[in-house]
Amino acid sequence: MLLNHFVMNPENNWKLKSGHIAVTASIVLMSTPLAYADAETLPEVTVASKKDTRITPLDMPSSTASRLGVTLQEIPASVEVITKDAMQERGDRTVTEAVAKAAGFTTAVTPGTPGMISTRGFTNNAVAWLYNGVRVPGGSGMSARVIDIANFDRIEIIKGPAGVLHGEGSVGGAINLISREPSFNKQSLDIDYTFSSFDSHRLHVGTGGAINDDVAAYRVDYSGSRFGTNVDKERGSLDRFTGSVLFKLSDTTRLTLELDKLYDNTDNIYFGTPLVDGKLKRSLRKVNYNDISGNRYESDTLWVRANLEWTPNEQWEVRNQLYYYDSYRDWRNVEAYAYNANNTVTRSSWGDLDHDHQLLGNRFEVLHKGQIAGLENRFMIGADINRTDFKNKRNGFPGSQIINPYDPQDSSFDTGSGGVYKGTDIRNVSINQWSLFMDDQLALTRQLKLVLGLRYDQFDTHWKYTTTSVARESNKYEFVSFRAGAVYDITPTLTTYASFGSAVEPGGTILLLNRDQSQLDLTTARQAEVGIKHAFWGGKGEWTAAIYEITKKNVFVSDPNNSANRLPIGQQSSRGIELSLGLRPTTQWQLDANIAATRARYDEYSTGVPPVDFGGNQPPFVPDYVANLGIRYLPSSDWSIGSWIRHVDKTYANDANTVKLPAYTTIDLSADYKINKMVNLSFRIRNLTDELYATYGSTNGRQAIIAAPRTFEVSVNMKF
Repeated sequence: MLLNHFVMNPENNWKLKSGHIAVTASIVLMSTPLAYADAETLPEVTVASKKDTRITPLDMPSSTASRLGVTLQEIPASVEVITKDAMQERGDRTVTEAVAKAAGFTTAVTPGTPGMISTRGFTNNAVAWLYNGVRVPGGSGMSARVIDIANFDRIEIIKGPAGVLHGEGSVGGAINLISREPSFNKQSLDIDYTFSSFDSHRLHVGTGGAINDDVAAYRVDYSGSRFGTNVDKERGSLDRFTGSVLFKLSDTTRLTLELDKLYDNTDNIYFGTPLVDGKLKRSLRKVNYNDISGNRYESDTLWVRANLEWTPNEQWEVRNQLYYYDSYRDWRNVEAYAYNANNTVTRSSWGDLDHDHQLLGNRFEVLHKGQIAGLENRFMIGADINRTDFKNKRNGFPGSQIINPYDPQDSSFDTGSGGVYKGTDIRNVSINQWSLFMDDQLALTRQLKLVLGLRYDQFDTHWKYTTTSVARESNKYEFVSFRAGAVYDITPTLTTYASFGSAVEPGGTILLLNRDQSQLDLTTARQAEVGIKHAFWGGKGEWTAAIYEITKKNVFVSDPNNSANRLPIGQQSSRGIELSLGLRPTTQWQLDANIAATRARYDEYSTGVPPVDFGGNQPPFVPDYVANLGIRYLPSSDWSIGSWIRHVDKTYANDANTVKLPAYTTIDLSADYKINKMVNLSFRIRNLTDELYATYGSTNGRQAIIAAPRTFEVSVNMKF
């Protein structure tokens, strides 16, 4: 198999060094025509009022992958844009469900990190979460939550190091969650309601339009969920309100004010199921070991943004974004479970903690579109300055109980923890960060463009620890990230590219580092990538391919015996290939497919006393293969039926690779009926075969997050 030959066989010694990339790119360039004598013409951009469910809309710009205002086809990176139409058609409910259908991604929802994402061999803080372009410093896992996609216009994804655009913490890539925007065009009143298994309800209401023609416009959206699960007594709620107002101050100046309020709360939240002899046990699937009185799991988050855009002429654009983030997160649960040889379960780690987290910042950018020595050029320069304040209380996670694995005893948090609750702040952290960045695209010829990006970041971090006595630590981080690439148009719709870039991430989540780990160095990473992007068949199809290699040095991993500690281990690398295909051959048929193969390994792994060597092992939560296939058929203008099939290869739950989570395949089915122009009815079955599988395993290898069983849902979508 081609993927296996190039990616999975170590004996091939296949290395994507920069020289190989240059040779590969040269071969592609020399084998192509130098002119567009018989070239295809670019497909027309999709009309705004028409649904766009393409997997890779190459004619669409992406602010996540480039701030130059260029399309996906002109960016030397692997980029996907998932539109609201595509998410609705596929039945996505949350961010993690939508992102999982992108090429090479696996996701999981764990209570500690509700948006766990893996791509290109790297996880958690290696994938940056952006909210309308803003990253929360200090660690991606800090801001990730379970978020309903109903309020989003699209999700943009860039794969591989994105440090030039988004700073630290984006070695594996970045996802940008972009809210629906105000418009002077008339917008319908959207009402969407879903009822599903376990007495679950989901509602979205949204509308927008002009307040005063050509002066002010608005957009408001509310989404709310009240849901149960197959796990005993787990029940939760999600609420989100987004509102924005656009003011046209003049023909050249626009101001957009945005408000984003999120709240989530879950009673008896599921923290996982203990593995029995390292394996999943179906009979424990519904047992909730966190069914205790006094438990708590909630967050309350506010975003406020002000975006000012000034376009004095066709050559210049000036953008400024002022942003503020305020989030309070609260946990009180028993989190760890281990199955014992005498058929009992030890539940421990009775944790009571919170995060009080604020961010205030401003980003300023200037874009110029002109010429250099007669060559077309786009140049952007900008600066970002922000301050983070973070306070943390915790009780030290005491307590342990021996319980019946099938019928956990009734208990309260007070009993289990021995009456130990969080007290005063044990950690106060502040981060003062500023950065300078630039991005440039120079068209050497009509077909060949060079891209160069640079970024300098500096952030001063100060910790105040008050566990027993007051102690203070500080650390100043400085680093430079870059991206250099070339894009060559073989035809107007067929493009090849090559790029080389870098990124960094902290040795651990900066906001949670212990005092003796506050001086950890940064982890550095570099990537080489080549790829092809092609829109064909008159715009009815698109396919992309990317081959990459990433090397990450000065790597730290979580201590399996104490998750608050980080262990230095050495070096980690990954190399792989990603293929995506989207087809719309007729108005009746559409097909979306992608497959990714990744060979991720710890190149060096030596830590502990006596030293433990896991060199050559596969990092946890990183499958060798991930594949998606979506098929949709419209027998008439009123009916459509579809299926989404997903396969994820085995993963390991620990660095020692002694606990394996099996591969799995899931099948979702859907049917939609258009009652009239305003009302659409949908029916969906998720996990048709009732597959028993785990999406994530804890690093100690003792427990796993088991996914939902077969569920049913019916939805009605109305537009007025």
